[in-house]
Amino acid sequence: MVDDYANMDDFLDDILPTIKHWSEDLSEREYYTGDFPWREVRDDEEFVASVLYFFKDENEFLYSINGNVQTGHWRTLQSNKILIEKSMLQHKDSELYNLEFMNGDFMIMEKPGDQRSLGKSRYLVLAREHKVKITDWRSVMSQLSDDHKKGLGTILTAVILIAIVLILYFSWR
Repeated sequence: MVDDYANMDDFLDDILPTIKHWSEDLSEREYYTGDFPWREVRDDEEFVASVLYFFKDENEFLYSINGNVQTGHWRTLQSNKILIEKSMLQHKDSELYNLEFMNGDFMIMEKPGDQRSLGKSRYLVLAREHKVKITDWRSVMSQLSDDHKKGLGTILTAVILIAIVLILYFSWR
């Protein structure tokens, strides 16, 4: 399924509407804040850096590129938006994202505007570092897709079992 897509943005455009209802929102800070890192995933084959994001308590933000750490701040805004401010020497870089999907393993945010015309991805994809060892976007998207197929399969199995139990119960009465 993932192999049918030329890039990660197209895959996410198709899968996000089907998994979005499983998403947590930014008010549930326990899903994304703490001392654990989020690893950035890109569909750029030239991208080999290890980029980690830390959303710390007190809105502190740490951003690591191959172990070189920069600091900053983050804050949530209404409508499930997050503003990430990175401090780089004398320069501050602020980016606004809309949260599209988040669970305990994945955080997918969309940057407003026409990112494609700028030659950039529309999505910032973060995966918990312990979940993703290989950052090949196809592998990560397969994991995302498989995780939600398993969840849906479990729900369908439970519904079928409950239906069988109810049928047996009412047929023996």
